[in-house]
Amino acid sequence: MKKIKWFIIVAVVALLCWVTLRRSFIVCELPIRKSATHVAKAKKVKPLTEDEQAALRWLDHIMGPLTPEEEKEWWNIGGRQFGLFSTRYNIAFAGYSAAALGIRGNAEQQAVVARILDNAIKRYLKKEVWAYSQSKSYWGKKPWAPDPCYRENVMYTGHLLQLLALYEGFTHDTKYWTDGFDFVWDETKTIHYDVQKLIDVTVEQMRAADSGGVTCEPGLLFFPCNNHPHYAMKLFAALGHGDWTTEARHWEKWALEHYCNPLMGGGVLNLVYHTKTKLFYPRGYSGLDAWSLLWYEPWAEDRGTALALWGKAKELLDWQKFVEPSDTFAGDNNCMNPQQAPDTVLAVFLAAASRACDDTTTAERLERPLDAKYLRRQNGFYWLEVGREWRIGATANRIIALAEENGSRFRDWTPTANP
Repeated sequence: MKKIKWFIIVAVVALLCWVTLRRSFIVCELPIRKSATHVAKAKKVKPLTEDEQAALRWLDHIMGPLTPEEEKEWWNIGGRQFGLFSTRYNIAFAGYSAAALGIRGNAEQQAVVARILDNAIKRYLKKEVWAYSQSKSYWGKKPWAPDPCYRENVMYTGHLLQLLALYEGFTHDTKYWTDGFDFVWDETKTIHYDVQKLIDVTVEQMRAADSGGVTCEPGLLFFPCNNHPHYAMKLFAALGHGDWTTEARHWEKWALEHYCNPLMGGGVLNLVYHTKTKLFYPRGYSGLDAWSLLWYEPWAEDRGTALALWGKAKELLDWQKFVEPSDTFAGDNNCMNPQQAPDTVLAVFLAAASRACDDTTTAERLERPLDAKYLRRQNGFYWLEVGREWRIGATANRIIALAEENGSRFRDWTPTANP
């Protein structure tokens, strides 16, 4: 009897292990072909609301030239620019939120959006924003240093491409193609780029990789970061600059076959892939799911794939976090709990992803307690009064959710080459 008992225990454990491992390695059973059943729900396009106009004024203010005191108040984010709250992300999200408003804005409002996007690009090119890439543990010792774009670093270059694409989409100004832009390292070293060169170095890496993806940090491949260059190239294609469908389909197919179903749960997508060992960090994170799906939905071959992933992601949410979302990060993350953001930040990312994926119920459930405590409508502005490290980025994602709620949709917005 004792032997039988142990045999049963071992058999059960083996079965559970097999099921868990199989869950980690199976291909996502999700549609990846165009399907009429997954067309976005029609929304009545309406002018910008009072809140959206206040949000646009706030974005125009904080992205433009500020007094030294205001610059310190809004942009003295701190940190070594390696984390989730680095300045580059706050700048990029602010630009994206302005674009979300511009999709439905009138001519005057779109002119403001263009100014915000141009200011975002100028801020993005400042040395203090990209100098992190020259650390010894990153690319500071590489032959191409101090070029921040030549290899890897899609966590910077992908966002820059998207800002450049959105700017041209709203303005049809091709100055960043013709005149280019400079990365000034010091008085003796300046690296010159234009949009074509930035696309070329990015696409070259996509074509060279088995995955079709571009790494962020040395050797680390993330799903969310790769959405930004693909959405950017979708816009550039609409503007008549080329066709990168092959590269998009390559990455999408590989990512859907490999990132899904983390072995240790926590989210619908594995956190990161290590290219040298070809191993995943087998744990998910709801914030990563939200960031990923918010920007995968606009360029996915079949929108239904993004919606199916979102349906799985929301089932894994810990709703206790969002009843009264805390703006304090306890710092108790570990291998089973990789959270690196306060609940307020998780809430805004998840709300924006919910809106993009037509999930109004989840979005409202996230937004109501967040707005009740942190939303400010003062001095003609609209923003979230949360921690300085994430205030701009968090507000920007709240604005994206607001714009999506009122009819803006990045997937449906297609800039024209000849307006």
